[in-house]
Amino acid sequence: MSSTSDHDLAEMVRRYLGTGRFLLVMDDVWGVEDWNALRDVLPKSNRMATTREKFFFQEIKTQGVFEIEKCRRVCIHSNLSEFLSLGPKGPGIRSFLCFNKEPTLLDPKYTLAIPDGFKLLRVLESKPIKFHQFPKGITKLIHLRYITLSGDNLRVLPEAISELWNLQTIVVDTKSRQITVKANIWRMIQLRHLKTTAPIVLEIKGEGEGGENLQTLSRLSPEYCTNYVFNRARNIKTLGIFGKLASLVDANSLTKLHRLEKLKLVNDIIYESASQYRLNGLPQANCFPPNLKRLTLSATFLDWNHMSTLAKIGTLEALKLKENAFIGKFWNAVGDGFHSLHFLLIAETDLAYWEASTEYFPILRCLVLKNCGNLKRIPVGLAKSLQALDIERVCKSAVESARKIEEEIRWMQGRGKHERLRGGFKLSVGPGCE
Repeated sequence: MSSTSDHDLAEMVRRYLGTGRFLLVMDDVWGVEDWNALRDVLPKSNRMATTREKFFFQEIKTQGVFEIEKCRRVCIHSNLSEFLSLGPKGPGIRSFLCFNKEPTLLDPKYTLAIPDGFKLLRVLESKPIKFHQFPKGITKLIHLRYITLSGDNLRVLPEAISELWNLQTIVVDTKSRQITVKANIWRMIQLRHLKTTAPIVLEIKGEGEGGENLQTLSRLSPEYCTNYVFNRARNIKTLGIFGKLASLVDANSLTKLHRLEKLKLVNDIIYESASQYRLNGLPQANCFPPNLKRLTLSATFLDWNHMSTLAKIGTLEALKLKENAFIGKFWNAVGDGFHSLHFLLIAETDLAYWEASTEYFPILRCLVLKNCGNLKRIPVGLAKSLQALDIERVCKSAVESARKIEEEIRWMQGRGKHERLRGGFKLSVGPGCE
């Protein structure tokens, strides 16, 4: 087509784009002149545009090539306040997405611009926008299915949010020590995911028939792990509990959660007095959810002999031990062990001497060790089933034992004695390995 004129090329492109739906990506359009050279090629029925340049938005809006009133989505990467100052209206827009790389402090006078200008929103992704409190006007968006809110001092989900009965996902990113949910989540019959970065304090209210659709509750305070709450949220699949975990040791409320597959337990402690908050033990194995597959423990400061309790959870496939979940120099992992465990992560522990028999981890496929600077070596007995070994910030002798495991596996592969390694073995040695 090198001999075709620009006019004929433009006509060819225009005809081609007019034959169906398309997504057009144009890079390096930095000036009005560039845009003017391209705009006549595009059909007049376009419905969506994303840009980080204010001039571009103003130009295409003025020229009517892209009519924001007819879009299906608005996506903002920068200059949010300037965009809202233009008084945008999008009666047909369903998604408002803000993806600024840096946090955005929105001028309070523009807080109502989003709910007033985009009344039929179903998705509001506003994580980069930092709110001082729950933004006024959001509860006008009765069609919302998904909302993300962010603010260092967000402490309350107000009762008014209960009126958003279409909401399925609420995500709150805050640095507050806790967030009080005044909203009656039992009235929000569509709610599936409530995710927060702060422990959740529920203001329990009896009315409402919701809760059975709830699948994710990311950071529930231990005092609300009650029969009442779990009877309502009986179908939950992912649960995080954050706080003083000692009260859970003798509780059996978790056994009601027959569909729970992923559980995260984070002990909220002050490191200067960690011994005060360490757990003396774990609930009995039969007190854990009956179908639990993935378990994370953090800052529980348990003795390694309590691993025998976790080993009795026959459904457990993945175990993550973080921030001194277990402490002590010695761990002798022998006897009846983890028959279903595929994945094990150990991070930030003072463990130095670890012995493990092949029978204790018969099908362990992936082992991750991070910040285990005292660990002298990795048990060679794990070589029988391992497919991946990932180490980071461990001592020289531990690295050497990892190399020996790699050699052992290669040898078994060569002799046809390592049936699980059809896809090969991968050793990853990360930073901080001497």
